[in-house]
Amino acid sequence: MRLYPVVAVGMLAITDAFVNQALSVLAPDITASFGVSTGALTSLLAIQLLAVGVAPFLMATVVRGRPIRALVSIVTGLVWSVSTLAISFAGDIWTLGALLLVSGLANGSQIALHSPLLADIYPPAVRGRVLALYGAAMPAGAILSPLTVSALSGWFGLDWRAVYAVLGVLSLLGCLSALRLRDPGIGRHDEVTPGGNPLRSRTLRRVFAAFVAYGMLLVPAATFLSVHLKERWGMETDARGLFTACCSAGAIVALVAFGRRLDAIFQADPGRVPIVAARIIACSALAFAAGASAPVLPLTLLAFFVGLVLTPMIVPMITLIMIAVTGPGGRSYMASLFGVGLAIGGLTGAALLSTVEGTYGTAGAVASIALPGLLAGLLIASTARTIRADLIPVREENVNA
Repeated sequence: MRLYPVVAVGMLAITDAFVNQALSVLAPDITASFGVSTGALTSLLAIQLLAVGVAPFLMATVVRGRPIRALVSIVTGLVWSVSTLAISFAGDIWTLGALLLVSGLANGSQIALHSPLLADIYPPAVRGRVLALYGAAMPAGAILSPLTVSALSGWFGLDWRAVYAVLGVLSLLGCLSALRLRDPGIGRHDEVTPGGNPLRSRTLRRVFAAFVAYGMLLVPAATFLSVHLKERWGMETDARGLFTACCSAGAIVALVAFGRRLDAIFQADPGRVPIVAARIIACSALAFAAGASAPVLPLTLLAFFVGLVLTPMIVPMITLIMIAVTGPGGRSYMASLFGVGLAIGGLTGAALLSTVEGTYGTAGAVASIALPGLLAGLLIASTARTIRADLIPVREENVNA
């Protein structure tokens, strides 16, 4: 199995994390520099998130059955890299907002194009490990981005503008490493031609509903966990950052080790993948709840570690199911729709947990995360009865390639 394509696509995903991670760390310096409130910057981020929600559908429309996904991924990577570099020269908050909007629009390629592209580059027999390796790019970015920002601003004493300039250059270099990436053509390993309504699939409808419920677990979890560790156990920023980095490192190890096993499960019986996914979702949700109610700090950290290591393993499994039951021409649109579903779930979960927090405190809010997680597990498990009938046929020579 050639590693370059998945490494190149993963590098694009890592560079995508730079601008957003830097904003979370440097927000106080940016608002002070422009003389604006935190609310003003938050409003700009909300506009960027709106662009991120719309952009995947734009990317899917641009591609529209043509083998240009690799080219579009590289170009949009260069766009968000240049936007990151240009932020260092922003003269006012409006210029910053415009650059964040451009970056948000370019980010749509990651959601809409990366997974479908990898599904066509690699044969079905290795898609599980490829998606797991690609999934490891997210926790890798979660480690590298804040460490890079902290090193540049702390060890080298750079201001926020200089930090963005360096990040922009690093992001450009990462994107340039993907220049040899090529699109093999849509549906290379599949017998069906693009067309049809993917949402007619019972499996896809249930997986989409599960992804929305999963978003209610995933998106608010990290924030509420961090608040709980500070309020309940008095952990400072550096200690929480180190713990998060350890969780991300554990997730990378788990994803790399799990990929080959995921392929074996899918090849033996595709109906087992939803069952395994449901168990992992349930275990991660229960781990968060256990950590919130643990009476001592070591048990809290152990439970949260388990939950945060298991959580990144869920997306590759759900993506594998989505790819297996969606025609090649509809995968970019479905990936876009799933991204919107994740965002909807995240917003709903954040609102729900904020309400619970007001009544039962942060511990009660974190514990309540288990409910949408268990719901997502039940929904995804129900697809075990439908996935076999909805599978997209693959070419005979590619079944065990």
